[in-house]
Amino acid sequence: MPRLSKKTLILSCAALVVALIVIIFLLRGKKSSEYVAPTPSVTIAKPTISSVEQSITISGYVEAKAMIPVVPFVSGTITDYPVKAGDYVEKDTILAKIDDAPYRQQFLQAEAAYTGYKSTYERIENLFKSGATTQQNYDSAKAQFDAAKAQYDLAKLQMDYTLVKAPVSGTVLIADQAVGSIGTTTQPLTVLADINDLVVRLKVPEKYFDLFLIKRDQIKIKVIRPGIKGMYEDAVTSATIENIAPYISPESKNFQVVCHLETPGDRFKPGMFIKVETIYDTFENIPVMPVTTQKLDKSCYIYFEDTNTVKYIDMKEAASDGKNFVVPNEYANCFFVTDGQNSVFDGQKVRVIE
Repeated sequence: MPRLSKKTLILSCAALVVALIVIIFLLRGKKSSEYVAPTPSVTIAKPTISSVEQSITISGYVEAKAMIPVVPFVSGTITDYPVKAGDYVEKDTILAKIDDAPYRQQFLQAEAAYTGYKSTYERIENLFKSGATTQQNYDSAKAQFDAAKAQYDLAKLQMDYTLVKAPVSGTVLIADQAVGSIGTTTQPLTVLADINDLVVRLKVPEKYFDLFLIKRDQIKIKVIRPGIKGMYEDAVTSATIENIAPYISPESKNFQVVCHLETPGDRFKPGMFIKVETIYDTFENIPVMPVTTQKLDKSCYIYFEDTNTVKYIDMKEAASDGKNFVVPNEYANCFFVTDGQNSVFDGQKVRVIE
């Protein structure tokens, strides 16, 4: 490899120094530029006049106010079962018959004993009144007669109990027995209820206890049975508070509120799932804005036309019904940022999009 001469090496170094000087001058002569963020765009709107109802929505189930299980007082084979679910029955209607053969035999035995002791008692009673027998004989005959009569009355009562009758008038909700099955004193033969007297038993969180107690008389209750889209609309009826439990369940931290359905109609039946909207505050003819105007922390921004800037406002305490929130009167005529509020900050200039 040929060696560079000293002269060539000096010239190369000089050329490199000149190049570096030129680059430095070029860099010094270039003007630096700063990044300027674009002005954020927003849409604005003024509040409208409307109404807001503050409410709590709780799910529950429709119940008959009184559901009466009909349990037979004697056990045996069911020989007749004329009712079915959905039937309306009057009080004392026969709901089922239980085989009375064994109870009839007991009745005949008790009847024979009763007849015999009655005859003996009446004879000794006449003798006692005439002084022909002692007090002891009279007392013994009377005790035997009373015992026989009690057995006779019990046997007759058990015979009557083989006819299972409706204790009240109502609709048969459950009738899951059949002829040939065994009726027992531990299992209901049917369940009756007045389906026109319906209630909802709500389990309300503890934090609302004072609210329900203080505003009980002004609370409006709306019971909603959700409909099916394309088939039928929601069924809606009103209700009144019938009872507020005076204690909190330590397990669930809930308290019970019983609401009576005022006009349930045919769309509400026991066991149906419903939603109960309890309206505890109503604001009418006041300025409102959609809740979409608020950010996740419930804050929002108002817009000033003269400066094209926005101002941060905390609206955590504003009453809301889930669709709109109440605007304080001091902001009733202000422009609110309805879109773009998540990309601005307090005092920032913005560009309004019509």
